[in-house]
Amino acid sequence: MAIHTAETIQEWIDGYTFVDNQTTSQDILKQVLGNLPDHGFTYGPTESGGYELAINGDSINDTFTVKS
Repeated sequence: MAIHTAETIQEWIDGYTFVDNQTTSQDILKQVLGNLPDHGFTYGPTESGGYELAINGDSINDTFTVKS
């Protein structure tokens, strides 16, 4: 599998249908983060009730809105 870029992650998020937090967490781990060696991440709720994914590493340092 190819390593993700910020653009491919945003494309994945744009095409993703949020089901619930648990399912989305599992999907992010399998489909996004599994292709990002040497990157740290946080995923969780925002104060406004949405969910964000922050990825930090050599090639990606971005925060993505998974659900607004």
